[in-house]
Amino acid sequence: MNSYNLGGHSGCQIFLIEDDDGKVFVRKISKNKDYNARLKIQSEKQAAFRGGQIKTPVVYRSSVNEDGLFYFDMEYVYGMTLAEYIKSMEIGKVHRLVDILVENLVPKTERKLGNSEKKQINGIFEKKLSSLDGILAKKNNPVVNEALDILHSHDWSKFTPTVCHGDMTLENILIKNEEIYFIDFLDSFYDSWLLDIGTLFQDVQVMWSYRYAKKISMNTVLRLIVFRDLLLDAIGAINKIYLPEIYYALLQKLLRIYPYTADRYTYEFLNEKTEIILNSIKRMEDKG
Repeated sequence: MNSYNLGGHSGCQIFLIEDDDGKVFVRKISKNKDYNARLKIQSEKQAAFRGGQIKTPVVYRSSVNEDGLFYFDMEYVYGMTLAEYIKSMEIGKVHRLVDILVENLVPKTERKLGNSEKKQINGIFEKKLSSLDGILAKKNNPVVNEALDILHSHDWSKFTPTVCHGDMTLENILIKNEEIYFIDFLDSFYDSWLLDIGTLFQDVQVMWSYRYAKKISMNTVLRLIVFRDLLLDAIGAINKIYLPEIYYALLQKLLRIYPYTADRYTYEFLNEKTEIILNSIKRMEDKG
């Protein structure tokens, strides 16, 4: 059996393994025993995902190794991340990508919730935001403080529970033979497609995945803008009430990054983008 270390995310190790029969697969191993339960949830989310035209690597098996660490084996998909693919993809293919994402992720009708369900959803988000209050208060940042105030006062009841990837960045979408694969599912404090789209906007609006790039071509920027605008148009055509919710989802996502921001460059980048999104929300709310 041969294995190759592919690195990993969230501290987990990922290996490309070829067994004695020549079968190639990927093994993801928990970073420690405390993370076992989370990785198990992630593997179950991946295995259970049914996205129509959107695929995900097949989960073959899961277990605990001799060190007591949970792991799961999955199909090896040799593709290109959307963060790279979008740099050169044809505009027509951007249209197709948006169509597939919207068709398979966005509910066609708004689910009506009772008052108790709305209260429960708002309570979940309030608890998450409250956990950030003390941490972010130490930064004494007026942009962050204003963003927290807006998020605390927001009604989150439009975030109806749905299937959710948990970390739907451009890095976690693979393109192989023009087919779309979701990888690296993440357990989340709450599951809603709106949170996934908000996370996607972290890249297509904020350009988070490109923050360390020394140079970004204008063609890449234009494709990201087209991607964003087509997504907004397609989602808005289903229900316009979703549009500001995408930006609320993005704003809370950006605030949750602050505690993990160590270097000055990233902090200033994050702060600049947070202020832009905050102002976008205020303009959308003013328009009613």
